[in-house]
Amino acid sequence: MDIFVLKSDEIASITRATHGNPHHILGMHKCLKDCYVNAYLPGAASVSVMDGEQEYPMKEIGSQGFFTVRIKDRSEFAYKLRVTKKIWGESGEEDVVKDIYDPYSFGYSVDPEMVMKVVDGDDDVESGFHVKEVFGARKITMNGVSGVSFCMNMPGAVRVSVVGDFNGWDGRVNPMRRIDYTDIFELFIPGDLANTRYKFEALYRDGNVDIFADPYAVAYEVAPGNASILTELEYSWNDSAYMKNRNKAAGVNIYEVHMPTWGNVPDDGKLTYAEFGREIATYVKNMGYNYIQFMPLMEYGDDSGWGYDTVGMFAPTSRYGTPVDFMAMVDHLHSKGIGVIMDMVTVKDIDCLSYWIDTYHLDGIRIEDEELVREFRNITGDRYADVLVGLGWNNEAVTRVTDYMMIPPAARGSFSDYTCGITFDESDSSVWALSHDAVAGQRGSYASKMPGGYEDKYADLRVLFGLVMTLPGRKLTFMGQELGGFNGFDGRSLIDWSVLEFDANSYFQKYVKEINKLYSSKTAFHGQADGNVEFSEDGQVMSFVRRGMRLDDVMYVVCNFGLKDAEYSMPVLADGRYREVFSSDNQKFGGEGNNNRGYKSSADGRITVTAPALSFAVFAHVNTK
Repeated sequence: MDIFVLKSDEIASITRATHGNPHHILGMHKCLKDCYVNAYLPGAASVSVMDGEQEYPMKEIGSQGFFTVRIKDRSEFAYKLRVTKKIWGESGEEDVVKDIYDPYSFGYSVDPEMVMKVVDGDDDVESGFHVKEVFGARKITMNGVSGVSFCMNMPGAVRVSVVGDFNGWDGRVNPMRRIDYTDIFELFIPGDLANTRYKFEALYRDGNVDIFADPYAVAYEVAPGNASILTELEYSWNDSAYMKNRNKAAGVNIYEVHMPTWGNVPDDGKLTYAEFGREIATYVKNMGYNYIQFMPLMEYGDDSGWGYDTVGMFAPTSRYGTPVDFMAMVDHLHSKGIGVIMDMVTVKDIDCLSYWIDTYHLDGIRIEDEELVREFRNITGDRYADVLVGLGWNNEAVTRVTDYMMIPPAARGSFSDYTCGITFDESDSSVWALSHDAVAGQRGSYASKMPGGYEDKYADLRVLFGLVMTLPGRKLTFMGQELGGFNGFDGRSLIDWSVLEFDANSYFQKYVKEINKLYSSKTAFHGQADGNVEFSEDGQVMSFVRRGMRLDDVMYVVCNFGLKDAEYSMPVLADGRYREVFSSDNQKFGGEGNNNRGYKSSADGRITVTAPALSFAVFAHVNTK
């Protein structure tokens, strides 16, 4: 026997927004031979239950918007609510009448099995769980009615409500139902809510109320607003050719970007994904990088956090456009042969990583957690075999090499002794990152770190970049460091492009461009060989070999870390003729022009070359056949 009792204290908990299970009282309820329908619609002048053309007027209890009606001798049926509100129009007070579906007439809008996966701790991709199939806001159809399912896991909450443009941001109007034996709240709100703003409001046991955006939303309103937006993502990609062949480029050479401080901000102060995409694609292509790595662009809160204080894991920040605008930017970069990597070290959810790769066509994600990388690969198998995942930075090696170059030349000892303990593996897949970390705060730029006077600084800077680009590993350069300016990174100041008016900076930018070209064109620098790099030294001159697949691919690197030119006898792998293919001392890079010219012939497995002071050079075997 069905019994329904309308209690005053339960009505009060609805009107005071403290009820944790509103479906217990709101909606339609069978009672013996009759039906009760209850609705809470503050601001309504009158409400009726509509069964087709049959109308059942509801009675308001008190004056707070709680309406009820007893429908005699009726079983449960599908219905709408006819809501009348009074507004002020041109001719005075007018009635506005609207028929709506009652959110509290619908059952659960989330799959109970998926909910139990969360409760049982079995919520991982491997078990078939996808977080956005449960949590956040999803457009669905229930009983032939389209609407939105809202769901949120809220431990410690007494009551959770959906608030938004559609209910006047009133936490009393759409309280959510707690799913039994869980801290998960859900509610289906029927109707077209496309492009409307919303948040969740939570009441806790201590009486505090918190209102927050949906962390699973795919779009947010433009900062400083932070409401979530109900958005359907629709975009027609044009990058099928690039996607088919991605990760087949000659080496990985990444340009790391903090988007808001990279380039010139338009006069209106509004940087956009579209404008940035066009400018960065041209620049990166010209400089010889084949990937861009964005510092985090998932929706974030405080600008001072450089994007690392993520508040929305599934959405690009709204500061520069919509999610579709972000897609179009990636598409444009792909059209220029440039891959897109996102720094996602703040994300610990495999489902989120997969979502970004699938939805936004990312070509790589940077995460530092090696266990998470292994778990990602184990779970996804070969699905993302062509995506760069992990991209851990070889901070120890880069720091050790940089620290060595920061020592005044007269005090520098052996390079091998200083880097002792570091294995230079030919097949190293870590990233040698001249990153933002090393130039942030008061650390200064790489140029400013170099010792000595102005000319020596740039000579040493060329050696540092030469070493980083030719020792094993993938490559990353933080924006602006290729200009050789002295400013570090503070997350606020734009890159000072005006330094290119000075010869030293213009020469250094050209040097970086040419060494990028060298890296991409010589297979020996791409980690195809096996074994460790071996170093040979004579005083302050050091050399090493990078082995390719053929003799012609082998590259010999020579560095002079001292202040005097030297003649250096360099070991080679085979007899024959050799020539210098690159030199930092070339005058076009601001050097003295003491680089080697012509050919060098080997004798007893060695060639004698000139190693100018503070220089970096590369030699290759010449095929005489």
